Amino acid sequence: MFHQANQGICILNYKSEIIYANAKAKRVFGKAAPGLYQQLRGVCRQFMVMVKEKETLLSNYSGMLNQQLDIITFNCFSFYSEEQTFVMVVFDYRAGDEINSANGITFTSREKDILHAIAAGKTNKEISETLSIGFETVKSHVRNLLAKTGTTSRTELIGKCCHSGNDAWYA
Repeated sequence: MFHQANQGICILNYKSEIIYANAKAKRVFGKAAPGLYQQLRGVCRQFMVMVKEKETLLSNYSGMLNQQLDIITFNCFSFYSEEQTFVMVVFDYRAGDEINSANGITFTSREKDILHAIAAGKTNKEISETLSIGFETVKSHVRNLLAKTGTTSRTELIGKCCHSGNDAWYA
């Protein structure tokens, strides 16, 4: 689900160069998250190859990229104009300092540490090593976070925490 205040739109040509970007996209790709822009360009290049192989008039691809705590949830759409293929990317950007809690749920500082690590893509083993806590303790925290938020996967957990309206888990 995209939130209008966080929504960016850009159009890339067949060389994966931006030929149009709205104000949000310019801010995000210019200063806020240039690393995410590079990742997104790579995704668009792969998407363009896939579209050309299938020889379809309209195709789409969705996904999520993260770098540290910054997250982009995106949809790519291919389209043709004047015999050229273009990719329009509509995305929702959430900076690490904007990531929020789910439905007013408050988290302990350790739960916040675990959420940050999950958002960064770390495995339970990596979280255990980074936070110097036992592997089973990490598993227990993850189970508790899933139960507390009513989610069933790590992806759903981070999605729910990132896209609700409170600031309880990042602070």
